[in-house]
Amino acid sequence: MPLTFIHTADWHLGHTYWRIGPRAAQSSTWRLDAVRRIWGLAEEKKADFIVVAGDVFDSDTPSATWRRHAIELLADCPAPVYLIAGNHDPCAQGSVWFQDDFAGALAGLENVHLVTEAAPIETPNDAILFPCPVTKKYAREDSTAWIPDSSRGEKWRVGLAHGGWKGYFSSGDDQTLNCISSDCADRAGLDYLALGDYHSYTPPDHAAAKSRTFYAGTPEIGAKDNIRGGHALCVSIPHPGEAPLVEPVGVGRVQLCDLGTVSLSCGEEFESLQNRAAQIQNAEDSIMRAHVAGHVAPKIARALDDWLGTMREEWLGVDVDVSKLFAQPTPDDFRALRLERLEESLLERLNGHVPSEYLSGVRGASEIASWSGDAAARREALALYYRLLSEAR
Repeated sequence: MPLTFIHTADWHLGHTYWRIGPRAAQSSTWRLDAVRRIWGLAEEKKADFIVVAGDVFDSDTPSATWRRHAIELLADCPAPVYLIAGNHDPCAQGSVWFQDDFAGALAGLENVHLVTEAAPIETPNDAILFPCPVTKKYAREDSTAWIPDSSRGEKWRVGLAHGGWKGYFSSGDDQTLNCISSDCADRAGLDYLALGDYHSYTPPDHAAAKSRTFYAGTPEIGAKDNIRGGHALCVSIPHPGEAPLVEPVGVGRVQLCDLGTVSLSCGEEFESLQNRAAQIQNAEDSIMRAHVAGHVAPKIARALDDWLGTMREEWLGVDVDVSKLFAQPTPDDFRALRLERLEESLLERLNGHVPSEYLSGVRGASEIASWSGDAAARREALALYYRLLSEAR
C-alpha cells in the first residue's frame, strides 16, 4: 500500500484581509472553512496523516477566541495531524504552543500532535517524520540542518519545515532568514520535504519539485503571493524511495483575479479596465486585485472611484491600489473650485511661476528653482494639490 498524506501550511488563523472592503471582517472565518475542507479531503483520500508546515496562527499569541476556534477545528481532524510552528507563530516559551488553554486542551486528543522539538517521529504507517519547528521569528540558521544524512529506500522519510528554499526564485532574491538548503531532501534521503512559508503551491516543473520539495501554499487566499493559493496537496508515495505523486486540490472559497498593473491616461483605457473586470465569472466569490497608475482627467478619476465603490458591492472583495494614480487637473478644473487668493498664489508657485523676489534670500532657493523646472514633479504636485482642494470643498 502506498503512503498517502495531506500537506498543508500557512493557515494564518486570525488573519483578516482588511484591504478588500466591506466584507473584510468575514475574511478570517474563510480560513476555518478551508481547513474543514482539508479534513474532508483527508477522509476522501483515506490519508494516513496530515502535516501542517507552520504558520498555523497569524501570531504566536493569538486571542482566546482564535485559540478556541483552533481547538474546536483540530478536535474534528479525521486523521493524525502533525503541526509545527512557522515564523509568524514561532515555538518559543510564552507562545501559544506552550499555553495550557491551547496545548493543554489538545493534549488528550489522540489525533493531534503539536510538535515542539526537532526529533524524528515514527508514524503508525512505518514512516519517519522529521519535523523542524521554527523557534525564532528571525532565525538565520537552517532549521533542517539537524536531519541526518541518509539514503532512500528503507522506510518512507518525510521532512516538515517552514522557510525559504534556497534558489526557489530564479531572480535570485532568496531570503536570508529561515533559509532552507536546496539539497536538503537529497542529502537527508527524504522521499518528500513538506514546506510552508510561500503562499502558492509548487508546480511540478519547478526545480524544487524535481528535488522532491513542495510548498502547499495557503488554503485560503490572503493579501500577498497567492498566485496558486487556496489549495492543499495530496501526496502519495508508492514505496519508500520512489518519487512522490503530488496532486493540488482546491480547498479555498476565494478566487483571485489579479489584473496586474494598469496604466490609465484616457477614458478608453478606463473602459478597457471595466471590460476586463466584467468578463470575470463568479464575482461574488472573487477578489479583484490591481495597481492602477497614471495621470487622468479629474472626471475619470472620479468615475474610477465610483466604479470601485460599485465593484465592492458586487465582488467578494476589491483590493485596488490607486496611490500612483493622479488626477491631472486643467486650469478650468482649478477655476471651478473658486480658489481663494492664497490658494491661487500657491497654485502659481506649483506651476513654476516663482517670482525672483520670492526666492531672494530664501534658504534652499536653488532647490526651489530646480524643482520649478521639473515638469514631472510639478505635474504630480498639481495633481495632489487639486485632490486636497477638492476634498476640502
